[in-house]
Amino acid sequence: MIGRTVNTHKPRRTLRQVLKGISLLLVDSAMAWLSMLMAVRLRYDSINRPIQADIDHRSAIIAGCVAIIVWAFMRQDRLIWRFTSLSDFRRLFLGIVVVMVIVPLILFFGFERGQHFPRSAPFIAGAIFGLGIVLSRLVAMAISNGDFRALYRSPSRFSHDAVLVGKASNLYNYLRDSSRRDRAKGFNPIGLIETSGQYAGRSIRSVPVLGNTADLASLYPKLNTRRDQPLHILSLDPNPDREQTQQLIKVAAELGAPLSRVGTGPNQGLSRFEAADLIGRDPRTLDMTPVSELISGKRVLITGAGGSIGSELTTQIARLAPSHLALVDMSELNLFNLERKLGPLQPFGQAAPWRTYLGDVCSRGRMAEIFAAERPDIVLHAAALKHVPSGERNPIETLRTNVLGTHVTLDLCEVYGVSHFVLISTDKAVDPVNVMGASKRVVELLTLARQSQIPTMHASAVRFGNVLASTGSVVTLFEEQIAMGGPVTVTHADMNRYFMTVQEASSLVLQAAALNATQEQQAAHIYVLEMGEPVNISQLARNLIRLRGKVPDEDIEIIFTGLRPGEKLSERLTHKDELLSPTPVSGVARFDACIIEPTAVLRGVDKLLRAIDRRDRPQIKTALNGLLKDFVPQDTLNGLPVIHDLPEPVDIPSLNLPRPDGS
Repeated sequence: MIGRTVNTHKPRRTLRQVLKGISLLLVDSAMAWLSMLMAVRLRYDSINRPIQADIDHRSAIIAGCVAIIVWAFMRQDRLIWRFTSLSDFRRLFLGIVVVMVIVPLILFFGFERGQHFPRSAPFIAGAIFGLGIVLSRLVAMAISNGDFRALYRSPSRFSHDAVLVGKASNLYNYLRDSSRRDRAKGFNPIGLIETSGQYAGRSIRSVPVLGNTADLASLYPKLNTRRDQPLHILSLDPNPDREQTQQLIKVAAELGAPLSRVGTGPNQGLSRFEAADLIGRDPRTLDMTPVSELISGKRVLITGAGGSIGSELTTQIARLAPSHLALVDMSELNLFNLERKLGPLQPFGQAAPWRTYLGDVCSRGRMAEIFAAERPDIVLHAAALKHVPSGERNPIETLRTNVLGTHVTLDLCEVYGVSHFVLISTDKAVDPVNVMGASKRVVELLTLARQSQIPTMHASAVRFGNVLASTGSVVTLFEEQIAMGGPVTVTHADMNRYFMTVQEASSLVLQAAALNATQEQQAAHIYVLEMGEPVNISQLARNLIRLRGKVPDEDIEIIFTGLRPGEKLSERLTHKDELLSPTPVSGVARFDACIIEPTAVLRGVDKLLRAIDRRDRPQIKTALNGLLKDFVPQDTLNGLPVIHDLPEPVDIPSLNLPRPDGS
């Protein structure tokens, strides 16, 4: 038995649940009937005497009827067979004893003082009935999960009381596995919230199912009766839907309840809910075979390898047995952290199959050294300046890094015969209103234009929205502000953004790269990752506050600061004239991007790069308008003075680098 099982709530059972309970009660009643019938007949057979006064049928019918009454009174019909525990068996055996005591009394007082009824029959029938009860439950458990090793649980007075929330199978697994751990470190479950609503009013391993998630708010105050410690809410579903997660967070915040998530395997560690849980994206099961075939045995170079996307791409690729990984980043700290992250993946006793390079993608000389040393087969270009407000304050540096860095990388891909090039793009490249978005749209066009010049290379761009908890993301900012006690700053109440986890985004980027490798080399493609529904930033902030056990606008103030330069209320993943087509990969769509005049794009990029090198803002604006007809730059590129006293620019278009064949 558990230390303190509380059942202050009697949930209404559905007709299906009632009928199922009645059917199980009738099965146990039939076992009682059969047990008594067999016991009486066995006793008469043992003394070679005929059965008198039809006492076998009479006593069997009484036993079956008494079993129904006793089972109903003890609520035995609410036990779920496949979730039976030792404490449940104790209740069942107590019921058997009661039945076997009542049957002789009825016969004694109602049927000629029990004449012809063998006095040993209740003991024999009880043994048979008990054996049937045990075998029926064990068969149900075997069919369900085949696990008989954890039939009992006993609480510890040192444990915290908890209400468990999850599906019936996860609730059972937790209760089963908890018996195998140090009880002083666990929880005393005093009630269960079963999310499907199918088991309300019943019990799992002697713990009552009190209702579903909607009942939690009204149940919690009745259950939270200990003064020394609050009642914990433990979620056992590994991938709860967004609505359920938000409901749990809201209830926990309003009631001041500790909320944690618990693994359902043997290692039932506690973890807190994160921002990714608020998005409610269903995890995808992806076939990694095409990606493995693309990466295995190849030399891969990743620019911006120390960033959020770059480091996750590095980790995933390192597990796919590349011949060698070249990791380029301009931040020494990023490379240091990346090497630490890759440490556990290094083969024991062997040299690491990767090398880090400190370098700026805009430096032709440095990048040429890296390409010459590495001779990559595949290049993933993730290096970029990505923050919109910073890009508006530093437009030339943003354009230089994003456009010139891509231009240099593509030049070297051509020189060194790279077979696959993948550009990491962004939803801000769609109808851009800021410098960062404009720069990413320009490099999308540049990538597609260069594809026509390099027929031996598969070139593509992959476009997606915001990555949760990436460096400088809004989620990270909110977390820091909440930790400091607020206020939380939101630009606009109606702002929406697309979000996905860095793991999912990186996996889909690799899937898109593998998919593009199977396409015709002359065709250029832009791949768009399926981002789900956009998330309201204001609501995200409120849910994050609740997630940390606070109440929005009471414990933590929310301040609306207004849109910053270059920001939009909502983003799109496609231009109005872009028609997406599905691909064989779930979560990845594609459209064939047609560049009517690649030469015009290349001339426009060349003009832009020369203006950037001169820091000539009016000419930068003119060049951007030539490439992006609908782009209207903000004041950062409007009417600012031109600096004339700069040294002559370096020739931009290409380097006279020796080709790998020596030509």
